[in-house]
Amino acid sequence: MMDKKKVSIYDIAKELKISASTVSRALNNHKGISSEVSEAVHKLAKELNYKPNQMAVALKTGKIKTIGMIVPLIDRNYFVQAIAGVETEI
Repeated sequence: MMDKKKVSIYDIAKELKISASTVSRALNNHKGISSEVSEAVHKLAKELNYKPNQMAVALKTGKIKTIGMIVPLIDRNYFVQAIAGVETEI
């Protein structure tokens, strides 16, 4: 169905013939969604390799998982190693 396109809740909704808001609620385990719908959404999301949009999650939660670094010279070995060290810890 999907050709290397990032799968969205709209794709899942279209496939299951339900609304995108229902898909969102099911993925977030909202108590108002029936277990049958929730199971169908989770199953299809797994089959399609659905991954939440991190920017949308950041907007919703107010938390972003990004680290910024300011270094005086990027061409110095010390700073390159410092950046590499941070990258490996993330």
